[in-house]
Amino acid sequence: MIFLLSFIACKGDLLLSSGELGRINYTLETNYKMDEFKLAEANIATGYPQRLSASLTIKGWKIVDDQPYLVYHSSPDSELTVDSETILDGELGVPGFTVSADTEGSYLIESKLQDEIVDQIRLNFVTPDKISVLSWIRTPDSEEFLEEEGELITVSVGSQAAFIPIPEYKGERIIGDIDVDISIEPEEFAVVGYNIESVEEGGVNANSNPASIYFVQEGEVSVCATDTVNEVTTCQDFKVE
Repeated sequence: MIFLLSFIACKGDLLLSSGELGRINYTLETNYKMDEFKLAEANIATGYPQRLSASLTIKGWKIVDDQPYLVYHSSPDSELTVDSETILDGELGVPGFTVSADTEGSYLIESKLQDEIVDQIRLNFVTPDKISVLSWIRTPDSEEFLEEEGELITVSVGSQAAFIPIPEYKGERIIGDIDVDISIEPEEFAVVGYNIESVEEGGVNANSNPASIYFVQEGEVSVCATDTVNEVTTCQDFKVE
């Protein structure tokens, strides 16, 4: 059993760094807790676009005046892709932007107004060497999901599990909205849960995202997460009883 889990979660951290000229604050929101809170000192996963927002400092307002929406972002590094938003995307202040890199490295992002540098920031990209799986478990007689961790997590038959894949590099969490394939071994020990949105006479509206599974047989089960871009796999073991 393999299903795609898009990384959509909440209650994460906000990483922020001022640019090298102190005129723009660059921020990136993660879907999980980070040990590092300075964006310029954190590592970002390669292979996926990550969205950053930007806001002017008092020093920046003195430079930009009443034209923050005309600021745009780019990079002199050919291996970094930068997609700058515009006022057409509904941005009334300094537009945000997305960045992605396929190879590891430190890349410069420049924020300009009419081709003049307003500020710049250097971001670090690394390739994940592990995908940790954060497990949230709901027992059959409960309405709440509880976070569980450990090499072997014990659950009861009928329990529902939801997962957050977290990219890591050299034992530390890194930034990255990623897609993973979740596989179950043995397949018959779990089934994919569907989220019912509405039930009508004409049918049932449901979907499998956010993804979850139900454990349906006793025994030991491995839930494995594979980064679809960087091809890194990590497994979490469960004992169903």
